[in-house]
Amino acid sequence: MKRFALLAVALAVVVAAVIAAASWFFWNPQMASYLPAQVRALLVDGGAARAGTSASTAPARAAQPVETAAVEVGRVEQQVEALGTLAANETVVIAPEIAGVVTKLGFGEGEPVAKGQVLIELDASILRTELTQAQAELRLAKDTFERSRQLVQRGAGTQVALEQATATLAIAEAKIANVQARLEKTTLAAPFDGVVGLRNVAVGTYVTVGQNLVTLTDTDPIKVDFRVAEIFLGRVKDGQAIEITVDAIPGRVFQGRIYAIDPVIDVNGRAIRVRAQIANRDGILRPGLFARVTIVTDTNDAALLVPETAVFPDQAGKAVYVVEAGKARLTKVTTGKRLAGKVEVTSGLAAGMRVVTAGQMRLRDGAAIDIAPRQAGLRS
Repeated sequence: MKRFALLAVALAVVVAAVIAAASWFFWNPQMASYLPAQVRALLVDGGAARAGTSASTAPARAAQPVETAAVEVGRVEQQVEALGTLAANETVVIAPEIAGVVTKLGFGEGEPVAKGQVLIELDASILRTELTQAQAELRLAKDTFERSRQLVQRGAGTQVALEQATATLAIAEAKIANVQARLEKTTLAAPFDGVVGLRNVAVGTYVTVGQNLVTLTDTDPIKVDFRVAEIFLGRVKDGQAIEITVDAIPGRVFQGRIYAIDPVIDVNGRAIRVRAQIANRDGILRPGLFARVTIVTDTNDAALLVPETAVFPDQAGKAVYVVEAGKARLTKVTTGKRLAGKVEVTSGLAAGMRVVTAGQMRLRDGAAIDIAPRQAGLRS
């Protein structure tokens, strides 16, 4: 056992001497020239190459894969949103000014009618009789007046008789006009083009003065009444374009223009009453419908737009990474209006720049990047 222990110790001493010698020759190139070529290549040249590699070049940080997009120039509209109610352009209740019996209906319920079209006729037989009587009285009054005038001219009549005849003639003429006016009121015509509603009367019905017979409505164009907060007073103007959507008609957007703004602010709701008109040639919009109104108050055709995924919160606000010479440069930005999938940038960027849209969480300012094709698995 002692012999084996001595051999182990001797072997360890030899190995240590060899390592020490190799180190001495490695760190002293002049002495290495005395070594055999194969040993020198193994101990000195190879080691020096490895040492030189580690000393001259540190392992570089790998470029981070990212997705990018260009800063676009597009149209951005500043808008004010409100809720409103559709109203008819014109609406009137057809009601008689005289009492009578309905003899004719000239419309069908829910049908369009033209201006001047006869809608309802009342029995006019009694009035025609009164007109005949009044015409006879007028003829007599004219004859009496003419005789009295001739007698006065010859000096055989009195001025009083002529004045009485003159008054009688005027009364007869007025009676004729009164009967004719009442006779005209037995015919009820449409005062404008429109659509009649459901009637409340039938042929043979006795109607009284002012009774609601049917409603006539003009819905082309149609109006929309809405309110906006008083803080938008300076941004809402006559003639501005609007868009409305109606829950009852999904998928359609209707265009219109403001034509009237109430000069008085509603003190209860601190709001401005506004009225606009919308073309309604197909008659699909109906009075009373609930409407969502969008007012275009300003338009910028040179707005800068970036994908919304490019913008992220920063200590001082919001920022993006701009691509410059294969590196990501942290850039602070100011945002404006949000659109579908995009954000308006009002400061910090210029048209044509490229920004990182995915992979930001692995980046730092000045980091090398590898622009990868768009892929579903890359996340910020």
